[in-house]
Amino acid sequence: MKKVVLLLVCVMFASLSVEAQGVKFESGTWDKVLAQAKKKNKVVFVDVYTTWCGPCKQVATKVFPQEKVGAFYNSNFINYKIDAESPEGKKFTEKYPADAYPTFYFINGKGDVVHKMTGAGNAEHFISEGRMIALYERHGGKDNFVAAVKNGTADRDMLYEYYQSANERNKPAAVNLCLKAMPTEELISKNNKLLEEMSLYDKELMTRLVDETMKVSNDGRILDEKFYGDFIYYTVFPVQYHISRFLKQSIQTANWEWLNELLVLKAKFADYGGKIYPNGNVLDGDLDISRGRGLFFATPQYIKLCYWAENRVGEEEFKVEFPRFMERLMQEYPLDTLMKAEKDRVIDEIRKEGQTEFLKSFARGILKRGELTTPRIVEWTDYFWKLSPSDEKTKESCREWVLYAFNANRLYGETAFYVADFLARIGYFEDAKTVLEQAIYFQKDIRSDNKALMKELEWKLRDVNNRKL
Repeated sequence: MKKVVLLLVCVMFASLSVEAQGVKFESGTWDKVLAQAKKKNKVVFVDVYTTWCGPCKQVATKVFPQEKVGAFYNSNFINYKIDAESPEGKKFTEKYPADAYPTFYFINGKGDVVHKMTGAGNAEHFISEGRMIALYERHGGKDNFVAAVKNGTADRDMLYEYYQSANERNKPAAVNLCLKAMPTEELISKNNKLLEEMSLYDKELMTRLVDETMKVSNDGRILDEKFYGDFIYYTVFPVQYHISRFLKQSIQTANWEWLNELLVLKAKFADYGGKIYPNGNVLDGDLDISRGRGLFFATPQYIKLCYWAENRVGEEEFKVEFPRFMERLMQEYPLDTLMKAEKDRVIDEIRKEGQTEFLKSFARGILKRGELTTPRIVEWTDYFWKLSPSDEKTKESCREWVLYAFNANRLYGETAFYVADFLARIGYFEDAKTVLEQAIYFQKDIRSDNKALMKELEWKLRDVNNRKL
Protein backbone atom coordinates (compact mmCIF):
# COMPACT_ATOMS: atom_id res chain seq x y z
CA MET A 1 0.00 0.00 0.00
CA LYS A 2 2.83 2.34 0.93
CA LYS A 3 4.49 1.62 -2.41
CA VAL A 4 1.27 2.55 -4.25
CA VAL A 5 0.93 5.84 -2.34
CA LEU A 6 4.57 6.65 -2.96
CA LEU A 7 4.15 5.92 -6.64
CA LEU A 8 1.11 8.20 -6.85
CA VAL A 9 2.97 11.02 -5.10
CA CYS A 10 5.88 10.67 -7.51
CA VAL A 11 3.53 10.73 -10.50
CA MET A 12 1.76 13.81 -9.10
CA PHE A 13 5.00 15.74 -8.60
CA ALA A 14 6.25 14.68 -12.03
CA SER A 15 3.00 15.97 -13.53
CA LEU A 16 3.30 19.30 -11.68
CA SER A 17 6.90 19.59 -12.82
CA VAL A 18 5.88 19.24 -16.47
CA GLU A 19 3.10 21.80 -16.10
CA ALA A 20 5.39 24.27 -14.35
CA GLN A 21 8.15 24.15 -16.96
CA GLY A 22 8.94 26.83 -19.48
CA VAL A 23 8.80 26.47 -23.25
CA LYS A 24 9.49 22.87 -24.32
CA PHE A 25 11.51 22.77 -27.56
CA GLU A 26 11.39 19.68 -29.77
CA SER A 27 14.61 17.93 -30.78
CA GLY A 28 15.43 16.42 -34.15
CA THR A 29 15.56 17.80 -37.68
CA TRP A 30 13.40 20.54 -39.13
CA ASP A 31 11.82 18.10 -41.59
CA LYS A 32 10.78 15.86 -38.71
CA VAL A 33 9.25 18.76 -36.76
CA LEU A 34 7.44 20.06 -39.85
CA ALA A 35 5.95 16.61 -40.47
CA GLN A 36 4.78 16.52 -36.87
CA ALA A 37 3.13 19.94 -37.30
CA LYS A 38 1.33 18.78 -40.44
CA LYS A 39 0.09 15.64 -38.74
CA LYS A 40 -1.21 17.53 -35.67
CA ASN A 41 -2.42 20.51 -37.72
CA LYS A 42 -0.40 22.89 -35.55
CA VAL A 43 1.88 25.86 -36.12
CA VAL A 44 5.58 25.61 -35.32
CA PHE A 45 7.21 28.39 -33.31
CA VAL A 46 10.88 28.58 -34.38
CA ASP A 47 13.61 30.39 -32.47
CA VAL A 48 16.47 31.14 -34.89
CA TYR A 49 19.50 32.11 -32.79
CA THR A 50 23.31 32.20 -32.79
CA THR A 51 25.73 31.29 -30.02
CA TRP A 52 27.28 34.80 -29.96
CA CYS A 53 23.99 36.74 -29.89
CA GLY A 54 23.37 38.53 -26.55
CA PRO A 55 19.61 39.15 -27.02
CA CYS A 56 19.23 35.48 -28.04
CA LYS A 57 20.71 34.41 -24.70
CA GLN A 58 18.58 36.91 -22.80
CA VAL A 59 15.36 35.49 -24.26
CA ALA A 60 16.54 31.90 -23.79
CA THR A 61 17.44 32.40 -20.12
CA LYS A 62 14.94 35.05 -18.94
CA VAL A 63 11.79 34.62 -21.04
CA PHE A 64 11.37 31.07 -22.31
CA PRO A 65 11.90 29.43 -18.88
CA GLN A 66 8.93 31.35 -17.42
CA GLU A 67 5.98 29.16 -16.53
CA LYS A 68 3.35 31.41 -18.11
CA VAL A 69 5.23 31.52 -21.41
CA GLY A 70 5.67 27.77 -21.39
CA ALA A 71 2.02 27.16 -20.49
CA PHE A 72 0.87 29.15 -23.52
CA TYR A 73 3.40 28.03 -26.13
CA ASN A 74 3.40 24.35 -25.12
CA SER A 75 -0.38 24.13 -25.45
CA ASN A 76 -0.73 26.12 -28.68
CA PHE A 77 2.39 25.42 -30.76
CA ILE A 78 5.12 22.95 -31.52
CA ASN A 79 8.30 24.74 -30.44
CA TYR A 80 11.67 24.36 -32.15
CA LYS A 81 14.97 26.21 -31.89
CA ILE A 82 17.83 26.15 -34.35
CA ASP A 83 21.35 27.62 -34.44
CA ALA A 84 21.51 29.65 -37.66
CA GLU A 85 25.23 28.89 -38.09
CA SER A 86 24.92 25.11 -37.72
CA PRO A 87 24.67 22.95 -40.86
CA GLU A 88 20.93 22.40 -40.21
CA GLY A 89 20.51 26.10 -39.45
CA LYS A 90 22.22 27.21 -42.68
CA LYS A 91 19.88 24.97 -44.62
CA PHE A 92 16.87 26.40 -42.72
CA THR A 93 17.85 30.05 -43.25
CA GLU A 94 18.25 29.51 -46.98
CA LYS A 95 14.49 29.06 -47.12
CA TYR A 96 13.61 31.25 -44.13
CA PRO A 97 16.14 34.13 -44.07
CA ALA A 98 17.14 35.79 -40.80
CA ASP A 99 18.22 39.41 -41.24
CA ALA A 100 19.02 39.83 -37.53
CA TYR A 101 19.12 37.73 -34.41
CA PRO A 102 17.12 36.47 -32.74
CA THR A 103 14.49 35.90 -35.43
CA PHE A 104 11.29 34.05 -34.62
CA TYR A 105 9.08 32.31 -37.16
CA PHE A 106 5.55 30.92 -36.91
CA ILE A 107 5.29 28.30 -39.69
CA ASN A 108 2.32 26.07 -40.47
CA GLY A 109 2.43 22.37 -41.41
CA LYS A 110 2.63 23.26 -45.11
CA GLY A 111 5.85 25.15 -44.50
CA ASP A 112 4.23 28.55 -45.04
CA VAL A 113 5.28 31.49 -42.85
CA VAL A 114 2.35 32.70 -40.77
CA HIS A 115 4.27 35.41 -38.93
CA LYS A 116 7.85 36.61 -38.43
CA MET A 117 9.34 38.56 -35.51
CA THR A 118 12.82 39.99 -35.05
CA GLY A 119 14.51 41.00 -31.80
CA ALA A 120 14.12 40.21 -28.14
CA GLY A 121 11.01 40.90 -26.08
CA ASN A 122 9.54 40.23 -22.66
CA ALA A 123 7.12 37.47 -21.67
CA GLU A 124 4.04 39.61 -22.34
CA HIS A 125 5.27 40.41 -25.84
CA PHE A 126 5.70 36.74 -26.77
CA ILE A 127 2.35 35.73 -25.27
CA SER A 128 0.57 38.61 -27.02
CA GLU A 129 2.09 37.77 -30.41
CA GLY A 130 1.35 34.10 -29.89
CA ARG A 131 -2.29 34.78 -29.08
CA MET A 132 -2.75 36.59 -32.38
CA ILE A 133 -1.25 33.68 -34.32
CA ALA A 134 -3.41 31.16 -32.47
CA LEU A 135 -6.47 33.30 -33.24
CA TYR A 136 -5.65 33.46 -36.96
CA GLU A 137 -5.23 29.70 -37.13
CA ARG A 138 -8.57 29.05 -35.43
CA HIS A 139 -10.21 31.05 -38.20
CA GLY A 140 -8.52 29.59 -41.26
CA GLY A 141 -5.30 31.62 -41.30
CA LYS A 142 -4.35 35.28 -41.15
CA ASP A 143 -5.52 36.13 -44.69
CA ASN A 144 -8.98 34.69 -44.10
CA PHE A 145 -9.29 36.38 -40.73
CA VAL A 146 -8.20 39.81 -42.00
CA ALA A 147 -10.53 39.49 -45.00
CA ALA A 148 -13.49 38.63 -42.72
CA VAL A 149 -12.79 41.68 -40.55
CA LYS A 150 -12.40 44.03 -43.53
CA ASN A 151 -15.47 42.89 -45.45
CA GLY A 152 -17.71 42.82 -42.39
CA THR A 153 -18.41 39.07 -42.33
CA ALA A 154 -16.69 38.54 -38.95
CA ASP A 155 -19.31 37.89 -36.26
CA ARG A 156 -19.32 39.51 -32.83
CA ASP A 157 -17.75 36.52 -31.10
CA MET A 158 -14.92 36.50 -33.60
CA LEU A 159 -14.33 40.23 -33.13
CA TYR A 160 -14.39 39.97 -29.36
CA GLU A 161 -11.93 37.09 -29.54
CA TYR A 162 -9.76 39.35 -31.69
CA TYR A 163 -9.98 42.08 -29.03
CA GLN A 164 -8.99 39.65 -26.27
CA SER A 165 -6.05 38.32 -28.27
CA ALA A 166 -4.84 41.59 -29.81
CA ASN A 167 -1.41 42.88 -28.90
CA GLU A 168 -0.82 46.48 -27.86
CA ARG A 169 -0.39 47.58 -31.47
CA ASN A 170 -3.70 46.08 -32.65
CA LYS A 171 -5.81 46.61 -29.53
CA PRO A 172 -7.20 50.10 -30.43
CA ALA A 173 -8.53 48.86 -33.80
CA ALA A 174 -9.94 45.73 -32.14
CA VAL A 175 -11.84 47.83 -29.58
CA ASN A 176 -13.43 49.92 -32.33
CA LEU A 177 -14.46 46.85 -34.31
CA CYS A 178 -16.18 45.38 -31.24
CA LEU A 179 -17.98 48.66 -30.52
CA LYS A 180 -19.20 48.99 -34.10
CA ALA A 181 -20.59 45.45 -34.01
CA MET A 182 -22.70 46.14 -30.91
CA PRO A 183 -26.46 46.72 -31.15
CA THR A 184 -27.54 50.17 -30.00
CA GLU A 185 -28.78 49.26 -26.54
CA GLU A 186 -25.53 47.52 -25.72
CA LEU A 187 -23.43 50.31 -27.23
CA ILE A 188 -24.88 52.99 -24.92
CA SER A 189 -25.41 50.71 -21.93
CA LYS A 190 -23.69 51.37 -18.61
CA ASN A 191 -22.34 47.81 -18.88
CA ASN A 192 -20.35 48.65 -22.01
CA LYS A 193 -16.85 48.80 -20.54
CA LEU A 194 -15.22 48.87 -23.97
CA LEU A 195 -16.38 52.47 -24.49
CA GLU A 196 -13.85 53.57 -21.88
CA GLU A 197 -11.03 51.85 -23.78
CA MET A 198 -11.62 53.57 -27.12
CA SER A 199 -8.46 55.44 -28.17
CA LEU A 200 -8.48 55.40 -31.99
CA TYR A 201 -10.53 57.98 -33.89
CA ASP A 202 -13.15 56.49 -36.20
CA LYS A 203 -15.57 58.91 -37.85
CA GLU A 204 -18.27 56.29 -38.42
CA LEU A 205 -18.16 55.07 -34.82
CA MET A 206 -18.07 58.54 -33.25
CA THR A 207 -20.97 59.72 -35.43
CA ARG A 208 -23.02 56.71 -34.41
CA LEU A 209 -22.26 57.29 -30.72
CA VAL A 210 -23.37 60.91 -30.92
CA ASP A 211 -26.48 60.12 -32.96
CA GLU A 212 -27.58 57.33 -30.61
CA THR A 213 -26.99 59.59 -27.61
CA MET A 214 -29.19 62.24 -29.21
CA LYS A 215 -31.96 59.73 -29.85
CA VAL A 216 -32.01 58.69 -26.19
CA SER A 217 -32.26 62.33 -25.13
CA ASN A 218 -35.44 62.64 -27.21
CA ASP A 219 -37.28 59.42 -26.36
CA GLY A 220 -38.32 60.34 -22.81
CA ARG A 221 -36.10 57.91 -20.91
CA ILE A 222 -33.99 60.66 -19.35
CA LEU A 223 -37.06 61.72 -17.34
CA ASP A 224 -36.38 58.68 -15.17
CA GLU A 225 -33.93 59.86 -12.51
CA LYS A 226 -32.04 56.57 -12.22
CA PHE A 227 -31.72 56.15 -15.99
CA TYR A 228 -30.67 59.79 -16.34
CA GLY A 229 -27.83 59.41 -13.82
CA ASP A 230 -26.48 56.25 -15.46
CA PHE A 231 -26.88 57.71 -18.96
CA ILE A 232 -24.90 60.85 -18.10
CA TYR A 233 -22.12 58.99 -16.30
CA TYR A 234 -21.68 55.94 -18.54
CA THR A 235 -22.54 57.35 -21.98
CA VAL A 236 -22.59 61.15 -22.23
CA PHE A 237 -19.40 61.80 -20.25
CA PRO A 238 -17.32 59.16 -22.10
CA VAL A 239 -18.48 60.41 -25.51
CA GLN A 240 -17.62 63.99 -24.56
CA TYR A 241 -14.26 62.85 -23.20
CA HIS A 242 -13.43 61.05 -26.45
CA ILE A 243 -14.39 64.07 -28.55
CA SER A 244 -12.07 66.19 -26.37
CA ARG A 245 -9.32 63.64 -26.72
CA PHE A 246 -9.63 63.35 -30.49
CA LEU A 247 -9.79 67.13 -30.88
CA LYS A 248 -6.49 67.32 -29.02
CA GLN A 249 -5.06 64.58 -31.26
CA SER A 250 -6.24 66.37 -34.40
CA ILE A 251 -4.38 69.50 -33.26
CA GLN A 252 -1.23 67.58 -32.30
CA THR A 253 -1.17 65.74 -35.65
CA ALA A 254 -2.25 68.78 -37.70
CA ASN A 255 -5.29 66.91 -39.04
CA TRP A 256 -7.67 69.65 -40.17
CA GLU A 257 -10.16 67.12 -41.59
CA TRP A 258 -10.53 65.35 -38.25
CA LEU A 259 -10.88 68.63 -36.42
CA ASN A 260 -13.78 69.79 -38.56
CA GLU A 261 -15.53 66.42 -38.35
CA LEU A 262 -15.30 66.57 -34.58
CA LEU A 263 -16.58 70.15 -34.49
CA VAL A 264 -19.70 68.94 -36.31
CA LEU A 265 -20.22 66.28 -33.63
CA LYS A 266 -19.71 68.90 -30.92
CA ALA A 267 -22.37 71.07 -32.51
CA LYS A 268 -24.84 68.18 -32.35
CA PHE A 269 -24.38 68.03 -28.60
CA ALA A 270 -25.00 71.77 -28.34
CA ASP A 271 -28.29 71.36 -30.23
CA TYR A 272 -29.80 69.15 -27.55
CA GLY A 273 -27.84 70.26 -24.49
CA GLY A 274 -30.97 71.73 -22.95
CA LYS A 275 -32.56 68.30 -22.74
CA ILE A 276 -29.62 66.66 -21.00
CA TYR A 277 -28.22 69.49 -18.89
CA PRO A 278 -30.43 71.33 -16.38
CA ASN A 279 -29.09 74.77 -17.35
CA GLY A 280 -29.24 73.96 -21.07
CA ASN A 281 -25.59 74.91 -21.58
CA VAL A 282 -23.09 72.31 -22.74
CA LEU A 283 -20.01 74.58 -22.81
CA ASP A 284 -17.99 75.92 -19.88
CA GLY A 285 -17.03 79.29 -21.30
CA ASP A 286 -13.64 79.86 -22.91
CA LEU A 287 -12.03 81.39 -19.84
CA ASP A 288 -13.07 78.46 -17.68
CA ILE A 289 -11.66 75.57 -19.74
CA SER A 290 -9.89 73.21 -17.35
CA ARG A 291 -7.45 70.34 -17.79
CA GLY A 292 -9.93 67.82 -16.45
CA ARG A 293 -12.70 68.83 -18.85
CA GLY A 294 -10.97 69.33 -22.19
CA LEU A 295 -11.63 70.97 -25.54
CA PHE A 296 -15.15 69.57 -25.91
CA PHE A 297 -16.27 72.39 -23.61
CA ALA A 298 -14.61 75.20 -25.62
CA THR A 299 -16.09 77.15 -28.52
CA PRO A 300 -15.13 76.24 -32.12
CA GLN A 301 -13.34 79.59 -32.38
CA TYR A 302 -11.14 78.71 -29.41
CA ILE A 303 -10.33 75.26 -30.82
CA LYS A 304 -9.40 76.61 -34.26
CA LEU A 305 -7.10 79.18 -32.67
CA CYS A 306 -5.38 76.32 -30.84
CA TYR A 307 -4.96 74.49 -34.15
CA TRP A 308 -3.64 77.47 -36.14
CA ALA A 309 -1.22 78.66 -33.45
CA GLU A 310 0.18 75.25 -32.49
CA ASN A 311 0.74 74.16 -36.10
CA ARG A 312 1.75 77.60 -37.41
CA VAL A 313 -0.78 77.40 -40.25
CA GLY A 314 -3.76 79.49 -41.34
CA GLU A 315 -1.92 82.74 -40.66
CA GLU A 316 -4.50 84.99 -42.31
CA GLU A 317 -7.41 83.25 -40.58
CA PHE A 318 -5.61 83.53 -37.25
CA LYS A 319 -4.95 87.26 -37.69
CA VAL A 320 -8.67 87.81 -38.32
CA GLU A 321 -10.10 85.51 -35.62
CA PHE A 322 -7.81 86.23 -32.69
CA PRO A 323 -8.79 89.93 -32.27
CA ARG A 324 -12.46 88.87 -32.58
CA PHE A 325 -11.92 86.21 -29.94
CA MET A 326 -10.36 88.70 -27.52
CA GLU A 327 -13.12 91.25 -28.09
CA ARG A 328 -15.76 88.61 -27.33
CA LEU A 329 -13.90 87.22 -24.31
CA MET A 330 -13.42 90.64 -22.72
CA GLN A 331 -17.12 91.40 -23.18
CA GLU A 332 -18.21 88.07 -21.70
CA TYR A 333 -15.79 88.34 -18.78
CA PRO A 334 -15.42 92.03 -17.79
CA LEU A 335 -12.41 92.58 -15.55
CA ASP A 336 -14.33 94.46 -12.88
CA THR A 337 -16.68 91.49 -12.46
CA LEU A 338 -13.80 89.00 -12.36
CA MET A 339 -11.87 91.06 -9.80
CA LYS A 340 -14.91 91.38 -7.53
CA ALA A 341 -15.45 87.62 -7.64
CA GLU A 342 -11.76 87.14 -6.96
CA LYS A 343 -11.95 89.27 -3.83
CA ASP A 344 -15.30 87.98 -2.57
CA ARG A 345 -14.68 84.29 -3.17
CA VAL A 346 -10.95 83.90 -2.62
CA ILE A 347 -9.02 86.62 -0.83
CA ASP A 348 -11.62 87.36 1.86
CA GLU A 349 -12.10 83.64 2.50
CA ILE A 350 -8.39 83.00 2.95
CA ARG A 351 -7.93 86.04 5.19
CA LYS A 352 -10.64 84.98 7.63
CA GLU A 353 -9.45 84.10 11.10
CA GLY A 354 -9.84 80.46 12.02
CA GLN A 355 -10.14 79.41 8.39
CA THR A 356 -9.87 75.62 8.09
CA GLU A 357 -7.34 74.00 5.78
CA PHE A 358 -10.23 72.47 3.84
CA LEU A 359 -11.72 75.88 3.07
CA LYS A 360 -8.31 77.27 2.22
CA SER A 361 -7.88 74.44 -0.28
CA PHE A 362 -11.33 75.14 -1.70
CA ALA A 363 -10.56 78.83 -2.09
CA ARG A 364 -7.25 78.10 -3.72
CA GLY A 365 -9.05 75.79 -6.14
CA ILE A 366 -10.88 78.83 -7.49
CA LEU A 367 -7.50 80.28 -8.42
CA LYS A 368 -7.32 77.79 -11.27
CA ARG A 369 -9.69 79.93 -13.37
CA GLY A 370 -7.96 80.56 -16.64
CA GLU A 371 -5.15 78.06 -15.97
CA LEU A 372 -5.30 76.94 -19.61
CA THR A 373 -6.73 79.97 -21.36
CA THR A 374 -4.69 82.84 -19.91
CA PRO A 375 -1.31 81.30 -20.87
CA ARG A 376 -2.77 80.59 -24.31
CA ILE A 377 -3.81 84.24 -24.66
CA VAL A 378 -0.20 85.26 -24.08
CA GLU A 379 1.04 82.61 -26.52
CA TRP A 380 -1.52 83.64 -29.16
CA THR A 381 -0.72 87.32 -28.66
CA ASP A 382 2.96 86.59 -29.19
CA TYR A 383 2.12 84.70 -32.40
CA PHE A 384 -0.16 87.53 -33.57
CA TRP A 385 2.65 90.02 -32.91
CA LYS A 386 5.06 87.99 -35.06
CA LEU A 387 2.54 87.84 -37.93
CA SER A 388 1.56 91.53 -37.86
CA PRO A 389 3.23 94.84 -38.65
CA SER A 390 5.07 96.29 -35.63
CA ASP A 391 3.04 99.49 -35.59
CA GLU A 392 1.72 101.32 -32.53
CA LYS A 393 -1.86 100.10 -33.01
CA THR A 394 -0.79 96.44 -33.07
CA LYS A 395 1.56 97.00 -30.18
CA GLU A 396 -1.16 98.59 -28.04
CA SER A 397 -3.65 95.83 -28.85
CA CYS A 398 -1.12 93.20 -27.83
CA ARG A 399 -0.46 95.08 -24.59
CA GLU A 400 -4.18 95.22 -23.83
CA TRP A 401 -4.67 91.49 -24.46
CA VAL A 402 -1.81 90.23 -22.28
CA LEU A 403 -2.73 92.64 -19.46
CA TYR A 404 -6.25 91.25 -19.64
CA ALA A 405 -4.81 87.72 -19.41
CA PHE A 406 -2.98 88.70 -16.23
CA ASN A 407 -5.84 90.61 -14.61
CA ALA A 408 -8.43 87.96 -15.47
CA ASN A 409 -6.87 86.10 -12.55
CA ARG A 410 -4.00 87.91 -10.90
CA LEU A 411 -3.86 85.17 -8.31
CA TYR A 412 -2.78 82.57 -10.84
CA GLY A 413 0.86 83.60 -10.72
CA GLU A 414 2.17 81.43 -13.56
CA THR A 415 0.55 83.70 -16.15
CA ALA A 416 2.28 86.79 -14.74
CA PHE A 417 5.69 85.40 -15.62
CA TYR A 418 4.85 85.08 -19.34
CA VAL A 419 2.89 88.34 -19.48
CA ALA A 420 5.79 90.31 -18.00
CA ASP A 421 8.26 88.64 -20.34
CA PHE A 422 6.20 89.55 -23.41
CA LEU A 423 5.56 93.14 -22.27
CA ALA A 424 9.26 93.69 -21.67
CA ARG A 425 10.15 92.28 -25.09
CA ILE A 426 7.90 94.76 -26.89
CA GLY A 427 9.15 97.68 -24.77
CA TYR A 428 6.58 98.04 -21.96
CA PHE A 429 9.04 97.66 -19.08
CA GLU A 430 6.97 99.60 -16.54
CA ASP A 431 3.89 97.46 -17.25
CA ALA A 432 6.02 94.33 -16.92
CA LYS A 433 7.38 95.55 -13.58
CA THR A 434 3.88 96.33 -12.28
CA VAL A 435 2.57 92.91 -13.30
CA LEU A 436 5.37 91.11 -11.47
CA GLU A 437 5.10 93.26 -8.35
CA GLN A 438 1.35 92.64 -8.18
CA ALA A 439 1.83 88.90 -8.77
CA ILE A 440 4.35 88.67 -5.92
CA TYR A 441 2.07 90.68 -3.63
CA PHE A 442 -0.96 88.49 -4.32
CA GLN A 443 1.01 85.26 -3.91
CA LYS A 444 1.92 86.46 -0.42
CA ASP A 445 -1.63 87.70 0.22
CA ILE A 446 -3.16 84.30 -0.45
CA ARG A 447 -0.40 82.59 1.55
CA SER A 448 0.87 80.63 -1.42
CA ASP A 449 3.35 77.91 -0.55
CA ASN A 450 4.70 77.70 -4.11
CA LYS A 451 8.28 78.73 -3.35
CA ALA A 452 9.54 77.85 -6.83
CA LEU A 453 7.02 80.19 -8.46
CA MET A 454 7.87 83.02 -6.06
CA LYS A 455 11.54 82.67 -6.87
CA GLU A 456 10.86 82.71 -10.64
CA LEU A 457 8.72 85.85 -10.29
CA GLU A 458 11.42 87.60 -8.23
CA TRP A 459 14.13 86.65 -10.74
CA LYS A 460 12.02 87.90 -13.63
CA LEU A 461 11.40 91.19 -11.77
CA ARG A 462 15.15 91.59 -11.29
CA ASP A 463 15.73 90.98 -15.02
CA VAL A 464 13.05 93.51 -16.00
CA ASN A 465 14.52 96.13 -13.64
CA ASN A 466 17.92 95.51 -15.21
CA ARG A 467 16.43 95.62 -18.74
CA LYS A 468 17.52 92.02 -19.38
CA LEU A 469 15.41 89.78 -21.61
